[in-house]
Amino acid sequence: MTVRQDVVRRSALAGVVMVCLGAHPGLVQSDQRVPWTHLSSTQGQIPAPDVGRQVATLILDIDKDGVNDFVVASYEKMAWFRRSGEGWTRYVVENGTQGVRMEAGGDFLDLDGDGDLDILMAAQSKVGEIWWWENPHPDFAPGKPWKRYQVIAVGGTHHDQIFGDFDGDGKTELAFWYNAGEQLFLAEIPADPTKPWPVTLIAQLSAGKQHPEGFARIDLNGDGKLDIVGGGYWFEHVAGTTFKAHPVDEEYRFSRSATGDLIEGGWPEIVICSGDSVGPLALYHHNGGKWTKGVLIERVDHGHTLRVGDINGDGHSDIYTGEMYNPGAGANCRQWVLYGDGKGNFLTELISTGIGCHESRIGDLDGDGDTDILQKDFQQERRVDVWLNHIKDLKKGVATGKLTGSEDVNNDGTLGTGQIELPRILRTARELGVRHYFIEDESPIATTQIPQSLRFLESLSW
Repeated sequence: MTVRQDVVRRSALAGVVMVCLGAHPGLVQSDQRVPWTHLSSTQGQIPAPDVGRQVATLILDIDKDGVNDFVVASYEKMAWFRRSGEGWTRYVVENGTQGVRMEAGGDFLDLDGDGDLDILMAAQSKVGEIWWWENPHPDFAPGKPWKRYQVIAVGGTHHDQIFGDFDGDGKTELAFWYNAGEQLFLAEIPADPTKPWPVTLIAQLSAGKQHPEGFARIDLNGDGKLDIVGGGYWFEHVAGTTFKAHPVDEEYRFSRSATGDLIEGGWPEIVICSGDSVGPLALYHHNGGKWTKGVLIERVDHGHTLRVGDINGDGHSDIYTGEMYNPGAGANCRQWVLYGDGKGNFLTELISTGIGCHESRIGDLDGDGDTDILQKDFQQERRVDVWLNHIKDLKKGVATGKLTGSEDVNNDGTLGTGQIELPRILRTARELGVRHYFIEDESPIATTQIPQSLRFLESLSW
């Protein structure tokens, strides 16, 4: 746990207070926003990616310790960042091999059935290779690359890939674009995943429009099968290897896609952003057999990041998006969270300006059960940033400034005995309309500390 007074002040002024005694933050909200603790490779709080121009990210638990790690890949190299109580340590996955040039996208799955997660990436090439890397758990060495298998070669560059059981047969398939050919493929994973994967063309989009990009997966029509969403369409399994392409926005193919129950009840919604171009952040709601478009942000310059998830823990889905720096909006590039209320209304929070977003993701990066942000740049600064969704308090006398987002739970303090100026924060929170407060205490003596914390709160006048 770490405390930074600038973070505490910012969170109070944002109208959000978190009283947290341990790894799990307690969310207290009036206007839906949450506080963020910002860590960056530019400040030495995260190891430098050192892979080159950064094309892809993943968030997954590689070492099976119950806490997510993350991956950053470039065209030529890939590294994973192992999470521990002290922060992150950089490990190699792919260290640059002739003929291996990766593209945006990627996904993960236990492909060889050994209980750990393996990584898949696809090529930027004329041959259209797709590879997967075998997780060497438990034999990790920071400088030792993972074993790589080429299992597909079809078409050309594959920008975006996604795993899922898309035909309802109980087995996971891989969907991927051949972007220049306007083609969507589905690959079956054989019993021996190191052998070539059978590939089927399941959709051929019309020529003369933007090349399709982007993927999401969700059961849109409630038939019990995952549908494929991307490139301005959704793809419904009909039978066997037959899929039907349904247009959502045929003019918005060259884009990023995400899905979620943003207007609760009925079909899930589809969100599309500008990807490698300039365009709106748009929400598509299925009503009466057609998709109705609503614009959430009018202009997003190279919005190559788009995710949906419950970021503030209120039980409603939120939207995370951001702009690239170069190409993109340059020093004016922005990163947003749009907090949803489940009724199609959103409170928009500008998280940062001037830090590029490309294939950034959301997920629990510190094992505390909430949703954090993994932000990466493409090529301007080749940096990686983490935004942890919490404020932590410490016992007095415990050193601050480590900025890893972790601390021994024995250093959790009873409210009123730690380093945060709670009376000042609570006064500001009251002025901003905060109405609900939650306490979470994960220390070994939580049953003793929580009553003491409650007595402290009862003694305050604010």
